[in-house]
Amino acid sequence: MESFSTEALVCRGRAQAWNEIYSTRLSATDFIPQHGNFSAGLKLGGLGQISLARLVTGPCTIRRTDDHISGSTPRVYSFLIQLAGRGLFHQGLNEAMLRAGDFTMCDNAVPHFFNLDDDAEMLLVRVPGDVINDYLPHPELLCGRRLPAREGLTPTAALMACGLWKQLERGFRSAHDDSIAHQLLDMISTSYSVAFGSELNGPDLDAVYQERVLNFIEDHIRDPGLNAQLVAGAIGIDAGELAAMFSRRGDSLRAYILRRRLELAARQLRNPRWRGSTVAQIAYGLGFTSLPLFTRAYRRRFGVSPGDYRKAQFN
Repeated sequence: MESFSTEALVCRGRAQAWNEIYSTRLSATDFIPQHGNFSAGLKLGGLGQISLARLVTGPCTIRRTDDHISGSTPRVYSFLIQLAGRGLFHQGLNEAMLRAGDFTMCDNAVPHFFNLDDDAEMLLVRVPGDVINDYLPHPELLCGRRLPAREGLTPTAALMACGLWKQLERGFRSAHDDSIAHQLLDMISTSYSVAFGSELNGPDLDAVYQERVLNFIEDHIRDPGLNAQLVAGAIGIDAGELAAMFSRRGDSLRAYILRRRLELAARQLRNPRWRGSTVAQIAYGLGFTSLPLFTRAYRRRFGVSPGDYRKAQFN
């Protein structure tokens, strides 16, 4: 776990030095202090495909503008949990006054600001853009909106995130990081589903077909011939409209099918009931037509070969 603090920085130029540290380690951002004796601290930890960050800061405005964002910036969505203090978070057309226990979402590819009038502490659960759609179909609709601390499953999600953070601080390591990360994201996304319900379906035009499309993909995920033409024909829509529907999600049908196959492969590789099947059998059983292509795609997604991933689960 990495840890950074303003304690070792001289008072003069402290905010500028902190901005450089934060921008290098997390994302390009300006901290604008309300007082001259600014202080802040940051700890970073990883859990499978996601990362967690705990930020403490004095009164300030945290600002990310168009100048901080470039086309090469990897898209990351953050679930921000306000642990102490309160502040006004603003992104796009939405703003949320956050108090202890509240959640909001943030897209690092879109400008935002966070105005904190008091000392504050927050926990960020950072999720790559190509992972978030497995849990929330339209995350852009939720950025800057408040998920209240006492609503639905929000307290349970906050407790789970904070508990995992404490484990990481103690040096927690597990061969099941991906599975644990999945459980955390599943709990947080379920909290949003309980709170916002049908709003998560996105545009009405998409909502008409989305559930049918995703269900058809799940039912035929093991078919190596699964493609846009097959899905569009089964659902009764034009292939171009199907592509546009995924594009509005910031996705593509092909990428979605690949992610689902890789996720299912990961689950089978870590499941003792599949230990009698070879990696090749699992790959071909999920619709992959080439073992080398499967291995390369798996390594790109999870950072390790499927064989090494399986060994780590049972050693």
